[in-house]
Amino acid sequence: MHSEEFLVLATKYLSKEASAGEIDQLNALLEQKNYSALFKSISEQWEKAAETGSLPHFDLTHGFTVLTSKLQNAQPSFRWEKEMSSKRLFFYQPFSRRIALSFAVPAVLLIGALVLINVLRQNPASITWIEKSTVMGEKSILTLLDGTKITLNADSKLKYPARFGEELREVSLEGEAYFEVTHDAGKPFVVHTGDIATTDLGTKFNVSAFPREQTITISLEEGKIEVSAKNSNRKKNEMILSPAQQLVYNKEKETSTVGAFDPEKVIGWKDNILVFENEPLSEVLEPLERYFGVKFEIADRSLAGRTIKANFKNESFWTVVKVIEKATGLTYKTSKENNELKKIVFCEK
Repeated sequence: MHSEEFLVLATKYLSKEASAGEIDQLNALLEQKNYSALFKSISEQWEKAAETGSLPHFDLTHGFTVLTSKLQNAQPSFRWEKEMSSKRLFFYQPFSRRIALSFAVPAVLLIGALVLINVLRQNPASITWIEKSTVMGEKSILTLLDGTKITLNADSKLKYPARFGEELREVSLEGEAYFEVTHDAGKPFVVHTGDIATTDLGTKFNVSAFPREQTITISLEEGKIEVSAKNSNRKKNEMILSPAQQLVYNKEKETSTVGAFDPEKVIGWKDNILVFENEPLSEVLEPLERYFGVKFEIADRSLAGRTIKANFKNESFWTVVKVIEKATGLTYKTSKENNELKKIVFCEK
């Protein structure tokens, strides 16, 4: 993250104007020593400014000139895309004043931050991306700056910008997530998963795109979405899904099918519900690994076809293991490391 973005997050937090998503971003950054030390300094200056109410004097013209000189030293061909007057530098005048009040820093540092904030608004290529990942047995709920709520499943990775661009809100997903999108017709929300792009048209939907799986599945619960897929010839196919429709894309064959789906079976994971309808043991164990964070194995491949029919709702780990044991007629062995359970192996009795 650029320093001016951290400056904005910290100042909005201290002025009690930060959203839940911004607070999450700030807390993640504060785990790093350099940002933690900077925030401590900012907080101290904020308190002093609040007590005195003083506003340091800054020379905007000098600060802008020095910043331009530094940028041209690093890149001789650098030129501002547009001439910026001192008035344009203070496009966010009330917010800029709060920043100024909170810092006793050299003028060029403050002006540099304000100028770059304005430049970055005009240059989408300079967007800073944040990555949130989960491990086996872990789920995470994020609220983005636009109010969109995302529930990230276990063993998944989400990348999103520190701030969205002027025309699109784009995120990238590897794994599975449930999206409750704050609709904005003028700024569509797009989820990228490999060659698949899912665009919100006012929506709640689930995307499952685990790297090891042969398919990408998009399931629409409410609203409407547009799904586009690029094949090996880079041709783009677009489809509109309506509520209760699911698109399954085969990554190898580059084909898509649309049909109905069971919401509890597909989306239930976010509410700790796991549904299996006469599914082979080999296909049941992988979602259980993600959910519980414990590895499952089958001792003999010939046992992998034994089927499971079960509906687990907030069930404990050992309850699930016992149900599988009874349903398949198998038994199991445990493997531990440092007295911690690491693996369950299903085998013949």
